[in-house]
Amino acid sequence: MIKSPSLRGKAFVIEVKVSDSIDALEDDAEVAVRQIHERGYIEELRVEGYRQIMCYGISFYRKDCEVRKGE
Repeated sequence: MIKSPSLRGKAFVIEVKVSDSIDALEDDAEVAVRQIHERGYIEELRVEGYRQIMCYGISFYRKDCEVRKGE
């Protein structure tokens, strides 16, 4: 999690995965976004008072990566 110094500022949740193959990049990035929601990271930030919360799932395979923005 990356939080701005002031409450009610912006917060970012980033979940990173390492893929086993280049074909798995997209699916793993989606899994990362789902994991953010399943583990309640966004709700935890809302309880702390953050209103602008952005989440990203990122998967890597060697030098390639896939980034998904979650809601």
